[in-house]
Amino acid sequence: MENQNQVAVYEPSKVRSEVIKQMESMSASKFVTLPETFKESVFFAMEKLSTMKDVDQVPSISVTKAFLKMFSNKLDFQKNHCYFFVQNDKESPTGKSLRFGWQYQGLIFTAKQLCDVKDVIPVLINSEDEFSMHFENGVLKIDKHVPTFKGDIVGGYCVVEFNNGDVRPKYYTKADLDQRRDKSMARAGNFWAWEREMYEKTLINASIKRIIETHTDTEKDDLYNEPETIDVKHREVVDQVVLEQKEVVTLETEKVLL
Repeated sequence: MENQNQVAVYEPSKVRSEVIKQMESMSASKFVTLPETFKESVFFAMEKLSTMKDVDQVPSISVTKAFLKMFSNKLDFQKNHCYFFVQNDKESPTGKSLRFGWQYQGLIFTAKQLCDVKDVIPVLINSEDEFSMHFENGVLKIDKHVPTFKGDIVGGYCVVEFNNGDVRPKYYTKADLDQRRDKSMARAGNFWAWEREMYEKTLINASIKRIIETHTDTEKDDLYNEPETIDVKHREVVDQVVLEQKEVVTLETEKVLL
């Protein structure tokens, strides 16, 4: 792999060629298994990457590693399963690297494909709702919930239904949701403008990640990448910029890419 640390001076066609060459080299060495449509996926994602701030400082090998994270989890960038963002990285020769992150759509897709999940339903609780619950042998049971959609949001729960008929609700307090909102680093952005929708996404993220991280076929280290619940329409968040993507693969990347 020549010039694997070459900086991506953003000419999409040039960087795309470098990334595809690196992927093909690893595939030929049996280090990774690429999907048949990987070149189409790379083409689509690279065009999107060209709009990101500081992407010209990201080495091409870092782009390859981020794409392989997507492929290894069999996600589709065009379906908003995941996103990419540029992040400061002391270990990168340029000080920048490209990172992969999960979208809630990708979490649901993976949970249904690998974890026998049938449906995921986020439910918010407002202060004027009639709501009661109890725990039975450590399992949450919702006794009653009559939503009014009036008053402040005071908490929420996410109902995960499995194909075997098992149903697992997971409850989160308002403090839990606020902690995750603050973590998103979007205080003046999309979270506040679309608060209800973002809280629902937060409920999904928190509940499904716990299920996925117990499965052996996923990249668990990336489940908690930041930023998390933020707008991915190329908006900047502090020193990180977010993006979106396409398609599938299996790999053992860490020992190959170093």
